[in-house]
Amino acid sequence: MHSPQPISNENVIRLWHNFRMGDECSYTSLMEIFTNPMFRYGSRFADSDDFVKDCIQDVFFELWNRRERIRQAECVKAYLFKALRMRIFREKSKWKLTEVLEENYKFIIEFDVEVNIIQQELSEEICLKLKKILESLPKRQKEILYLRFYEGMTQEKIAEVMNINRQSVYNLLHESILCLRKYWLKSPVYYCL
Repeated sequence: MHSPQPISNENVIRLWHNFRMGDECSYTSLMEIFTNPMFRYGSRFADSDDFVKDCIQDVFFELWNRRERIRQAECVKAYLFKALRMRIFREKSKWKLTEVLEENYKFIIEFDVEVNIIQQELSEEICLKLKKILESLPKRQKEILYLRFYEGMTQEKIAEVMNINRQSVYNLLHESILCLRKYWLKSPVYYCL
């Protein structure tokens, strides 16, 4: 599937409004714009691509069926990420009934930023060091770094997606960055021969 051209938030808000009014073309455009970012985000929680795709499809199906009762979103991306996150947790809980939903979830870390960094400037040894440090962070810190730096979300939108308050987002983000700095200074540099 091809990647759609970047679209302004103003245009996305207009599409969202039109979709809520029953415009199928706007609905289709929203799916085209957000399916890939939602898949990248959702695949951080689940091993199965098919499971994530099913959850995305369920989110969009439910949106269409409830379009008249859905509120106007200030940030459509955050709204959809939150809906997907909740859907994944809800569906996973049906399979793993003993798992605590909010605290025992998996968040896979594979930032595409690493690939870009390699391609742009940094050597492989620094990239390996960064990957090892990121993998050592707790899952919530990984998720918050992903949403902030990969998806470019504000603290308010991260709070909405993760269903936590803004101060918690600030604290987790601050803690994550301090951990990165601490581990970066402690971690040995790897030399690739």
